[in-house]
Order: sequence, then C-alpha cells, then structure tokens
Amino acid sequence: MKAIILEQLDPASPLTVTETAIPDIAADEVLVKTHALAINPVDVKTLEDYTIVRDGEKIRGSAAGVFDGVSPIILGWDIAGVVTAVGSDVTKFKVGDEVFGMVRFPGHGKAYAEYVAAPASHLARKPAQVSFDAAAGATLAAITAWQCLVQHYTVKPGDRILITAPTGGVGHYAVQIAKHLGAYVIALTNPANAALATELGADEVLEYASFDAETAAPLQLDLVLDAGGRNAAPWFARHLKAGAPLIYLPSSLSKAEQQRYQEQGLNAAFKMVTNEERAIDAIAELLHNGSIVTKIAGIFEFTDMKAAFAAQQKGATQGKIIIRMPVSA
Repeated sequence: MKAIILEQLDPASPLTVTETAIPDIAADEVLVKTHALAINPVDVKTLEDYTIVRDGEKIRGSAAGVFDGVSPIILGWDIAGVVTAVGSDVTKFKVGDEVFGMVRFPGHGKAYAEYVAAPASHLARKPAQVSFDAAAGATLAAITAWQCLVQHYTVKPGDRILITAPTGGVGHYAVQIAKHLGAYVIALTNPANAALATELGADEVLEYASFDAETAAPLQLDLVLDAGGRNAAPWFARHLKAGAPLIYLPSSLSKAEQQRYQEQGLNAAFKMVTNEERAIDAIAELLHNGSIVTKIAGIFEFTDMKAAFAAQQKGATQGKIIIRMPVSA
C-alpha cells in the first residue's frame, strides 16, 4: 500500500509517498481503505516536535512525545473511507461500510496510508449524504469542540459563550455545536473571518483589533473556548461570570500558569482531545441531521502532503485542510 513513512520526526522531511505492507488487524479492529484524510495544527507541530518554554517549564506542545523511540512512524489520525476487513470481535461494522473517525489520538494512528487498521470504537458510520472529504474533516477538530462543549462544560440554552479563532478547524465546529445546543455565541476573530463566523451561526462578532477587553462592557460569559491562544487568561477575566471556565486549547499551560490563574480566581485549564466512541457517534449524528457542516479550506493530493503542511502552517485557514487519497479498485 501507499504510505508516508518517517524514520523519525523531522520538519525537513519531504513527506513523500512510498510502499509498505497493508497492516494486519486485531480482533477489535477494522481495516479501512482510506478515501480522505484531514490534517490539523497538531500534525505540523508533531512533525516539528514543537516545544515552548513557559515559566522555565519545557512544554512539548504536540503529540511528539508518543513517538520517542518509535521507528518507523506513520503520522496522522483523521480518516474517512470504506471498511475492507473486520476483526473477529467487531459487531459495529461490516465490510463495505463507509466510516470516519480519529484513530488512536494521541498515539500512533498511522493514518497517512492507503489502508488503516483502526479500533472499531474509534469510528462511526459516515452519513450517506456527507462526502468522504467532509467526514474526514469532522474528526479530531469536531470531537475536540464536542468534548469541550458537552463533556468538559455542559452547554445550556442561553449560555453566553465566547469562541476565539471561530472559523478555524476546531472553532468552526464549536460555533455550530454551541448554536445547536442553544447557546448565544460570541465570535472573536479578524475582519476577514467575520462574515464566515456569522454564517456559521455566531450571534455576535467581535474583532481582535477593535475590541478593548479592559474597557468594553463585561460580556458576562458562561464559557470561553480559546481555540486561538492569542491572549493569556487574565485578558478574559472581567468578562467571565464567577467561576466560569476558560478552556484553553493551543499547546498547554505550565504548572506555574495554572497555579497563578487559580490564585487569580480564574478557572482556566488546558484540554486535549481523546478518543471516545460516544463523541464520534455524536458527530456522525450532527452531520447526518445537518447541525454541523465541514468548511473545507483546501484539498490536496496525497502526493502533495508537503504543500498541505505549508498551508496548515500559515495558521489562517478557514475550516479544514483535506488530503484526498488515490482510490483504486
């Protein structure tokens, strides 16, 4: 099969396609012939082993740590495709089913490949009216948004929620899911993204350049979902209701930051997405009933992964970058 194989994480890698064996599957897995992949900022950061230092603490802001001592490596987690084989313990799917999901994040998903061995619990059936491209996008990013709004915080009708980077990968799903749950959504973004934020369902759009957090009337927020990471937690403080959470997604928070925010009365925490069957099943239902749609920023061929990474690295995409796999008989 075709795959992108690395001997080690290396930002200079050409990310070229080579040939390798089709993986075997375990009893709880299915083999998926991949039709489309999606990439995320974490893909790029993992390849780079993106590391930051905060308060003297070294933070590896990606999934790179799981690949320490691992070789060869096949990156990627987000897939959509067709089941071609089923493990002996699997009852959820049968051969021929169209499926999508996030595979083993943050472990070794091995998704940049023509065939992927995936635990059945990491996948859901793709709605018939949803393309493989759109389904592939609605995986890591959509599950992240869902877990933040349903699991880490339970959105209630009328909740006032501020979402930063509301047109990016996680953000554009978060706006739609929050609206589906009945929230009043405030989007904080750049002028170029304002129209899309409104189209996605934002009730109010604020612009980074013109919104003065220190002097503006308090927004009385029940939740901040900070998908952009542009401002430190105290920037939002006077706009949060007492005890309201600030869920921070990019990279991580140092122990010193967490302690400092706690002492300041801020309920700020970093959250990383994890595999959860009920999450991907919920995303499938939201796609099926049209409550969420995938905004596609660009589609690249599998042989052009390097260009796809360069587009993702710019950090200004609206929606998801999709990789289309060559599909042969």
